[in-house]
Amino acid sequence: MKTILFDLDGTLLPMNEDDFVNGYFGKLYKFMAPYGYEKDSFIDAVWYGTKAMRLNDGKRICEDVYWDAFISKFEGKDKNFAHQKFNEFYATVFNETKQYCFEPYRKIDEVIKACREYADKLIVVANPVFPLIAMQERIVFAGIDPSIFDFITSYETSHFAKPNKMFIKEIMDRFNLDTKDVIYFGNSEKEDGRVAKELDIEFYLTGNVVKEENSLDGYKEIEFESIPVLLQQKLAKN
Repeated sequence: MKTILFDLDGTLLPMNEDDFVNGYFGKLYKFMAPYGYEKDSFIDAVWYGTKAMRLNDGKRICEDVYWDAFISKFEGKDKNFAHQKFNEFYATVFNETKQYCFEPYRKIDEVIKACREYADKLIVVANPVFPLIAMQERIVFAGIDPSIFDFITSYETSHFAKPNKMFIKEIMDRFNLDTKDVIYFGNSEKEDGRVAKELDIEFYLTGNVVKEENSLDGYKEIEFESIPVLLQQKLAKN
């Protein structure tokens, strides 16, 4: 295969997503509270911006969609100032959110380096609801050097978000990828598996697997540490 796509949350980075989100929101609000935000309305605005990105129709990058939605919930707040302060948070305090993630996989570095040997491109297809600096930091949380990846999705470069299949389609088009040359690893049937199936991309569930209720799709599952063996077997068949 030429390209491997990896989801991030729950896939490369083991976590309980609810625990991470709650911890992250707490840290972010504490950082922004001195600038006159009330907690409930602040968190509501962050969710509102996130929802706007998930519904993004592709006309603008997710970053712009987020900030217009977020600031619309407040009167008298400056969007550029808020944006700047969020960036400061991601560059400083955000690394403390590592405590809300699980320990990295055993031999994670060896697994990713092996994948690098079997593929021309390694791409992290994280849901683009964070800036690149935060995406890179969370890859570090997973025990991986972000520089090993050819591309990492973020809200600065994406025009769609999960579970919209156009999020993955945009990546396919960006790198002129053929579906037969791609393999996708993710932990969510809904946000990863369903889209891979619609786009006819080979897909495996791995990590902290999240299945849909009454799902009959029967996605293939694999232990994360076994991924290099799978790739080696596939190359041997070609």
